[in-house]
Amino acid sequence: MRTHGLVLKKIVILSAVLLLSACGGGSDSGGSEVDRPNSEDVIYSYQHKGFSLYSKNLPYTNYKLDTITDSVFNNLTASNQLLVADKLLATLYFGLETNKLQALIDSGTFISSIKQNLTEKKNDLDKVETRLNDSGKNDEEFYFYNWPEGTEETAKILARFYVLEHLDKHYLDYWMSYVLTSNIMFSPAYELASSHSPNIDRVYNRLVRDLRKQSTVQYSTYLHMVSDDNWRRFRSPEDNGREMMEIYLFDFDDKKVPIAGKALQNWHLDRDNDTLVVGLDENYEPLTLFNTTIYNGDDFYSELVKSDNFIKGIVKRLVNVYFSTFTQSKKQAVVDKIVASKPKTWQDILLQIVFSNEYLLSSDKPKSMEEVFFSLSQKIHFKHYRGFFPYLARSLTEMNQASMKYKVGKPNEVPLDTQSFSSYHKFVRERILIRSKGETSYGWDKELLISNELFVDIPAYQHEKMVEKLVNYLFKSAIARLPNEAEMLLFKQHFLNDEGSYVNYFRLFKDNGSLNERRNAAVTIFEYISRLTEVYRFKKVAS
Repeated sequence: MRTHGLVLKKIVILSAVLLLSACGGGSDSGGSEVDRPNSEDVIYSYQHKGFSLYSKNLPYTNYKLDTITDSVFNNLTASNQLLVADKLLATLYFGLETNKLQALIDSGTFISSIKQNLTEKKNDLDKVETRLNDSGKNDEEFYFYNWPEGTEETAKILARFYVLEHLDKHYLDYWMSYVLTSNIMFSPAYELASSHSPNIDRVYNRLVRDLRKQSTVQYSTYLHMVSDDNWRRFRSPEDNGREMMEIYLFDFDDKKVPIAGKALQNWHLDRDNDTLVVGLDENYEPLTLFNTTIYNGDDFYSELVKSDNFIKGIVKRLVNVYFSTFTQSKKQAVVDKIVASKPKTWQDILLQIVFSNEYLLSSDKPKSMEEVFFSLSQKIHFKHYRGFFPYLARSLTEMNQASMKYKVGKPNEVPLDTQSFSSYHKFVRERILIRSKGETSYGWDKELLISNELFVDIPAYQHEKMVEKLVNYLFKSAIARLPNEAEMLLFKQHFLNDEGSYVNYFRLFKDNGSLNERRNAAVTIFEYISRLTEVYRFKKVAS
């Protein structure tokens, strides 16, 4: 009984702290975040006005959207196994060198291994942050400074994915936070005059902390809505109230906007300092909204995340991203299944999508630049230069895929208009695929990618076999498939003469000079690959 009384006391105190913080007494992130205690029994009892603050993640067995299993995966053809494995990893901004990927596939536990990895903490975060922040030295590895507003912050977030060695729980938290801050729900919107570069770190870092503490989707959204960062995007009571209902509930009823504005009448953004101020002219008139009675701003935000359409709304926002080519009826079917699983955390939604049969087997969609780059960079041993990631962040703007910039977040579908795709293709081709380190200061590492080990089982002067092996290896590495007969014939005709001997610069003898020739051959092969659909689009499994 004493334990029960202690829990109730903590809940009452916590609600008071949250209410006060929402009225202007919070941290620099807009609301006072509640630290997790050591006792798991206590933490999951924490509530604020009827919604839970923390929750355990759902097990995969509780997902209503069918999740891929080792059995389903192992029953696919070899080519489809490779396609699905690469799709899963690339979606998570990760990749494996083709030999390592194939070994994991052949183990028979590819899916369960990835799921297990996402529960473990393998990355050394101190080492990661030291590596990213080791500035002020002549030989510094990264340089993020003296770029346009927003570039430094987004570049460092992007570089972190590159530095992290393992696909683990830490990586997952960073990835989920990036997905959410790229979406309309949490975009820092640094393109606005009232929003500033630090908003990027404030919003992104707060989400990372929330995910580490297993905050519920309701609590993390509540903290965001009462923050300066959110009010710098939507700056008046009516505007903020309208947008919160439209973004999270898909509620476009204009008759509700004056009610929301009345509840938020004492909330405003100080235009001189772009700072949220909650005044004393609070509303005390009862207002009907969300099928209940509210009075003030804290009531508005609290009841919004408790309302029936909140979970449906946030699930729909994410389904629209990962199933962008589905019909509305098929999207709604996916939404209904995820909602039926009663998700509590962002992981419950995002992993339910990413590990679903529906996504991995039945969906096709254009890849984002992040899905292309981080997968390719690990598969082909890409080496960066100091200013590469600020350049990547700036290039995302040219592709109309900028991270955390837009007021309404990234578009659900990757922009593929002529200008956007031209910039997209140009970056992938010129800055990644045909960029060989050794020839330039950065690019894929020829020593690792095109080593003599590829040809140890081929007798000298067996040029046709050498061509076949190299072309197969590079296709499999870059786009997770082997070349078809026509493609292989094309390269044989290019590299070999009628007698099967080498022509042009293609010679694969086992001597020191051969590596340069293989590099040149690889550039030619990658030049062709850069024009293939598979580089820029996830494919569904052929039925």
